Amino acid sequence: MTVALYGTKVGMTRVFDGNNAIAVTVVECLPNDVVEVKTVEKHGHSAVKVAVGDKRRKVTKPLAGEYKKADVAVRRFLREVPVPAGMKAEEVKLGAHLLVSLLDAKKMVSVTGQIKGRGFTGVMKRWNFKGHKMTHGTMGHRGPGSIGCRMDPGRVWKGKKMAGHYGDEQVTIKNLKIVSIDAESNLVVIMGAIPGPNGGLVAIQQI
Repeated sequence: MTVALYGTKVGMTRVFDGNNAIAVTVVECLPNDVVEVKTVEKHGHSAVKVAVGDKRRKVTKPLAGEYKKADVAVRRFLREVPVPAGMKAEEVKLGAHLLVSLLDAKKMVSVTGQIKGRGFTGVMKRWNFKGHKMTHGTMGHRGPGSIGCRMDPGRVWKGKKMAGHYGDEQVTIKNLKIVSIDAESNLVVIMGAIPGPNGGLVAIQQI
């Protein structure tokens, strides 16, 4: 069964395995507070709604009532996760905490996050185009070049790689190794890079 936890990306650093330096990312997984338990009988599926992220200053009255009902501090995000492995939905209580200790350090994880938005970018930055010659006489050094012909096909193909909005989309990186888990500090150290800026919300999933 899947284990899913939400945390905040702290940043990247390195650890040493003998003489080898390994790039790692540190994720702070504060306790995911259970706000609502969804059952098959009532909602059609089994899941747990959790409050994650930093404390939230302003909240609407309906949301405030939802937090108050579960006796949970107001947090920045509400997310839905599967019922923790080895448990049934009926066993999860309102106000319970899903901790980082649910993760198994011996298993791989998948991390999902919202990557940085880079605005409107050209084809060289967006699609890694080589570009044209940087010599005299070249009219478009960083342009895309020809995008089609007049007679055949007489149009621009759908999906053509062109300049446009780059970034600000959800990305999942699979099969990342857990280097260490610090249950006391609620920290998970994951090998390699993960999506999103420092301070961004990320989801850690483990099957």
